[in-house]
Amino acid sequence: MNNKPVQYESIQEYLVQVCRHVKARDVHRDIKVEMQNHLDELVEDKLNEGLSEEEAVRAALVQMGDPDQIGKQLHAAHKPVMEWGLAALVAIMVGIGLLAMYAMEFAYSDQNMYSGFQFFLKKAVFTAIGIVFIIGIYFLDYRKWEKYSWYIYSGTIFLMVACIFYAVEVNGSKSWLTIGSFTFDVYGTSPYLFMIAFAGTLLVKHKEKQGLFRNSLYFGKMVLLYAIVPTILYSKANSYLNFILYLFGLTVLMLFVAKTYRLFLTIASSIIAAGAVFVTIDPYRYKYGWERYTAFLNPNSSTDDVNYLLQRSLESIRLGGMWGQGFGVENPNIRYIYSEMVFTYLIYSLGLVFGIAIVLLAVLLIVKVIGMAKTLKDVYAKGLVIGLFSIIGLHFVWNILMSFGLLPMNSMTMPFVSYSGINGIIELMVMGLLLSVNRRKNMISLLNREPSR
Repeated sequence: MNNKPVQYESIQEYLVQVCRHVKARDVHRDIKVEMQNHLDELVEDKLNEGLSEEEAVRAALVQMGDPDQIGKQLHAAHKPVMEWGLAALVAIMVGIGLLAMYAMEFAYSDQNMYSGFQFFLKKAVFTAIGIVFIIGIYFLDYRKWEKYSWYIYSGTIFLMVACIFYAVEVNGSKSWLTIGSFTFDVYGTSPYLFMIAFAGTLLVKHKEKQGLFRNSLYFGKMVLLYAIVPTILYSKANSYLNFILYLFGLTVLMLFVAKTYRLFLTIASSIIAAGAVFVTIDPYRYKYGWERYTAFLNPNSSTDDVNYLLQRSLESIRLGGMWGQGFGVENPNIRYIYSEMVFTYLIYSLGLVFGIAIVLLAVLLIVKVIGMAKTLKDVYAKGLVIGLFSIIGLHFVWNILMSFGLLPMNSMTMPFVSYSGINGIIELMVMGLLLSVNRRKNMISLLNREPSR
């Protein structure tokens, strides 16, 4: 009996000495539990060899090795990790965006349409602000956001409702709230906010064996909050593009992270049913949208108002050829070259070879993030990365394909490259959060990690 306190104290002192070198405090408990189990096994072996408890403990600690050396090795294994490759890809894309804005400012300096707009300067200012946010978010502990997931969801819904009553309608959509001199694109930001919220609410493990009544309540609540309410709000604000982004992100989270297939089928069916009801009640309201989203199937149709941008985009790409018309050249055939048509303009001015390089960079960026997500064991972290980047990834894919007439034309901009204003800052903030998640991937307790399947 007198030897047990000695055993406890010596082992605990050993574990404390090991953890003293590991700065990631969240894994101290994991280290102690794992090493304690291993030491218990060693002590048991020594006792079976005929040693006393005190001798067995002493021999086990000697066999484990120098605690300072082990602590330094564990610190190296759990220290913060910076994903330099991902940061470099984003920096290159931002650099291309600044190059594009400078070229446009040079080409259109004498045009009344863009004269005095200062594309390059404003893009540089928004980029600088975004970089500041990246640095700040990079050092934040993203895990503290999880407990506020429902508050983030409720706040997003509140802002979307406020837009319906107070936002100024622009191009048929009521997406922007103005407070003094500050203007905020609520609906453009909402898909990102929803993904942050759903990473903490959708991924909570639901106990299936709760009875039919409780399961029905759970599915009913999810359908109401994930399907019915967002569908009504996006429809009321005529913000169909952001609704597509929302649906895509939600689908990716449900199918590839939460893997809640029954819930996905239920929500998908509810959204389809709600959409059918809206179209039946007011079919003329959705007529133009249907024509716009099906016009790419026949770019040579007579509806020039619908196909104008698509026809001009294809013509500009053809005229650009392999090597382009030259840096800073004017293209009078396309509008909105600074936003959704920036990819087309870059091909027109610098050629298809440059366009292919951008596509390869975008694909590499997507692959890089997917690879990073696979290394994450924290299910909340994985939900944040996949959910948030699914929005940016769809922006890339849609913008590229619509430029070639393979998807419908809309205002889907190219992340980091287009002149996006506040939305450009949000895109950089998302990348800062992804880098923050990766930084802490080796610093998360096993208690928060995804269980092996």
